[in-house]
Amino acid sequence: MRDSGGFGIRTGGERRLRVLHLSTFDSSDGAARGALWLHRALRERGCDSTMVVGFKRSADTTILPLPNSLARFWAVARMKLDLLPLRRNGGHGPMASFWTVGWVPSRMGSLARRFAPDIVHLHWVGGGFLPIQALRQFRCPVVWTLRDMWAFTGGCHYTDGCNRYERGCGACPQLHSDQEGDLSRVIWNRKRRHWADVDLWVVPISDWLADCARSSALLHAAPIEVIPNGLDLGRFQPIDKVRARELCSLPADRPIVIYGAMRATRDPRKGFRELLAALEKFRHTAESENVLLVVFGDLKPGDLPDLGIESRYLGYIDDDRRLARLYAAADIAVMPSLQEAFGKTVIEAMACGTPVVAFDSGGPRDIIDHRVDGYLAEPFGADDLARGIGWCLAEVRAGSALGLRARAKVEAEFDIAVVADRYHALYRTALAASQRRAAAGAAVRLANA
Repeated sequence: MRDSGGFGIRTGGERRLRVLHLSTFDSSDGAARGALWLHRALRERGCDSTMVVGFKRSADTTILPLPNSLARFWAVARMKLDLLPLRRNGGHGPMASFWTVGWVPSRMGSLARRFAPDIVHLHWVGGGFLPIQALRQFRCPVVWTLRDMWAFTGGCHYTDGCNRYERGCGACPQLHSDQEGDLSRVIWNRKRRHWADVDLWVVPISDWLADCARSSALLHAAPIEVIPNGLDLGRFQPIDKVRARELCSLPADRPIVIYGAMRATRDPRKGFRELLAALEKFRHTAESENVLLVVFGDLKPGDLPDLGIESRYLGYIDDDRRLARLYAAADIAVMPSLQEAFGKTVIEAMACGTPVVAFDSGGPRDIIDHRVDGYLAEPFGADDLARGIGWCLAEVRAGSALGLRARAKVEAEFDIAVVADRYHALYRTALAASQRRAAAGAAVRLANA
């Protein structure tokens, strides 16, 4: 039995499955934390799991930086280098944060040889961490959790409604291009060329993202199975609301609505403009009396219109326990994203017993049962979003049933232990299929010898 950095351990006479997770980050956002929790849950259930990241912040010894003495410096340099072609082709400003070109070379092949995994599991690998050509260096099945749209587009992580990925990109609206052979087509063609022979198993985190992948020209032929994000329910759970508000320095006697996301007020996709429009309508209803709006995940915006509703801005929160207390302190959460692959903040709030108002689209549609454990507003108008805020506040005032149902939904469907079991079963399926293909190929070669 070989020693592969902790892989290859046997328990009860059976070798444990070796899985190598690759992720740009091990913390800092929902995607990174989801990958980290899955890795830990797999180890708890006996899987021999190791995680390699571009930016390591965790003290967990099973999470490793890239094997380079200047790993963090090189990770930052890769992010900057990766965007050079984009800036030369019309991409600049905020849009550059939502693109990955994927051209900077790497030594992922040596990483795979070092760990000799049975399965390579890709998470969010943008920002130049994993170049397009690296996938063909893995000599085992590759399971890829799709947390956005990059895997099947010509470079963007979200398309903003464009569907040119269905036929090969080109003439990219985000590049302000009318050229079919623009950078987006070049990137798309590189993906097609380098991924043609990869044993790829695609795992979108929502039905909406799965439908997009199935309609894409790049991934439509790959095995696709939806497995949602999982949550550590020990970290996100209901606590006494009075105590939660005391810990968060929030008033005990006012209805509280929270809204938060990465770049909550700067990223148009997160729906802050739509929230403001809905609050302008909500302020004229009886339910708005004495309501406090709490915003987190961004710096305080500069010029807000007078909504007639007091607002507080808590900035970026990178501590899960503090975030869980904030969710528990609120009466309801509003997550009005316009294009969302899943909605990690939705299940975080629901796990803390806080019902959520979201648009009836994308990932939130998979999570919320309308008027059962939350509210799905008609996309993407302010009127029904305002009605949803008022309805949820009224339900919460009437009792705790809505919040209890929200918690029960997360326990049943989004517990990280349940999600880890589903991934482990998929790994076994992928590995068995790979072994069957290898045996069939060997038989054909023997017959032709």
